[in-house]
Amino acid sequence: MAILQAILSTAILGLFYYRMLKRETPSPVSWIQALTPIGLGLLSLSVSFYVFLGVSLLINTLGISAGNASLFIKSMLFAFMMAGCPEELTKLIFMLITIFIFRKKIRNVYEYILIGAAVGIGFTIPEEFVYGDAGTVAWFRLLTLAGHMVYGIIMAKHLGLARYNKINGQPRFMQYVLAFAVPVLLHTLYDACTSNNLMMLSEDSAVSDRGIIFGIAATAVHFIGQFVILYMAKKNTEKYCGMALL
Repeated sequence: MAILQAILSTAILGLFYYRMLKRETPSPVSWIQALTPIGLGLLSLSVSFYVFLGVSLLINTLGISAGNASLFIKSMLFAFMMAGCPEELTKLIFMLITIFIFRKKIRNVYEYILIGAAVGIGFTIPEEFVYGDAGTVAWFRLLTLAGHMVYGIIMAKHLGLARYNKINGQPRFMQYVLAFAVPVLLHTLYDACTSNNLMMLSEDSAVSDRGIIFGIAATAVHFIGQFVILYMAKKNTEKYCGMALL
């Protein structure tokens, strides 16, 4: 089952990515440049565990706690510590590594977006393999399969815009902030409503039912949202290809 899940995930995300590659103008990136970030992304899941330990240690050292806050706030902190921050930070690290490797070949902002998508795909494949034996849960994960891919697209787009602004003498600080903050916030919100939703575990049936509703709503929004992000990347391909970096 785990192998099937990984193969199916690779095929679906690979198709999305292939279509993105073919849309670049005036010509697509080389296959080395296209596949390298996927390979690096495959390494990122294991590295994210160590980043998680570092984030957890920092939060504990700073004494950050939800205290007597609501279960939703506690779920947010838990989701931030478990996945939102460490996973997005890990992907950011591997995106920066990819950007450094191809620093003399990245021609435009769209190629940043491709790097973000590819690292996200690489992260997803082993993650889906890990969850592949989770039964029904594994199949439900297919509804939000492109999550890491679209978070990567958002992150890399803002990194690319920051680079473009730097070249053209425009402010770039806010682009760096958005590159990290937006994916972390979206990831944290989604996980707080689904996999890290403490409300679902409540002995109070009313609270538990509310938690389930949050989970269903978050999954529906995420399902639609990932296609919106992919569509926007497609719609603005020409625009981002025209934002030259060389």
